[in-house]
Amino acid sequence: MNGNKNGNLLLGFILLFALFLSACGAQGSQSSGEPAVPAANDAKSPVENTSRTYQDVIGAVEIPAEPKRIVAPYVEDALITLGVKPAMQWALGDLVQEYLQPHLKDVPRLDFTDGVNMEALIQANPDLIVLYTKNLAENGAYEQFNKIAPTYAFDDATVDWRGTLHILGQMLNKTDAAEKAIQHYDQKVAEAKEKLQPITNGKTFAVIRIKPKEVLLMDGTYYSGPILYQDLGLQPHKLVRELAWEYHKPLSLEVLPELDADYIFLLVQGEAAKVKVKELTDSSIWKGLPAVKNGHVFEVDNTYWMASGAIANEMKIDDVVKYITSP
Repeated sequence: MNGNKNGNLLLGFILLFALFLSACGAQGSQSSGEPAVPAANDAKSPVENTSRTYQDVIGAVEIPAEPKRIVAPYVEDALITLGVKPAMQWALGDLVQEYLQPHLKDVPRLDFTDGVNMEALIQANPDLIVLYTKNLAENGAYEQFNKIAPTYAFDDATVDWRGTLHILGQMLNKTDAAEKAIQHYDQKVAEAKEKLQPITNGKTFAVIRIKPKEVLLMDGTYYSGPILYQDLGLQPHKLVRELAWEYHKPLSLEVLPELDADYIFLLVQGEAAKVKVKELTDSSIWKGLPAVKNGHVFEVDNTYWMASGAIANEMKIDDVVKYITSP
């Protein structure tokens, strides 16, 4: 009888052990698949993500999940496109991005005349700093910026404005706004090409920038170049291709006679360049250019032709359509 009792106890122990193993197995299978449903107390106090990590050209950057005070000098076009008002705006002395002033008239300036005004930047109390080029992060500057606020550095935000807009859209929780802006731009390009092609087919183009001390033949890589020669499909003059495609180059009076483009867009960099403009346009060489003779030289606004972003680029397209299609 004692043997039967001991056997029953052993059998009971085995059954309890089996149930224990079964419960452990069920719990293990739950943790390896979908996350477990939290207990009532856990549901009342979820863990919130207060930051996110991004990779820029320098390294990993941890930025606030919802940045509010953003300083992005020379990237203001993208911020405004996304519906975000920056905490400061780029300036070089009295020079600002005039075409953006309707959106930035009350925004304090961050002057770059003698380098970045760090004191003014600190007073702005940003929670995110965006550098449009990695050059601004050199010589220990990146560490200085990071002491003020998390800092994201682009390689060059002006080269691929769509990519810049997408990245900022992700950072600022504005991905829909970024996509809509790009779609709107692409539609504008398609409409512009339809108007331009009957007139511009077989014609060549060039962009000249006049600075106070030099005349430059503009390239096909930055600012106006990609808009004219890639998006709108206009044909660059051979001198643009041969001399300045990758980066703008000085245009001397000796080379100028070779610029027999059908159309020339002229950028003048401020009042200080007016003397240089007169020197160029008074020359017999300039007056002998086909575009000059045919009235196909158009002075356009330097501020947005030397900028990059959806707003600036749409304004360039408006200029091209206006001047090329006008009688």
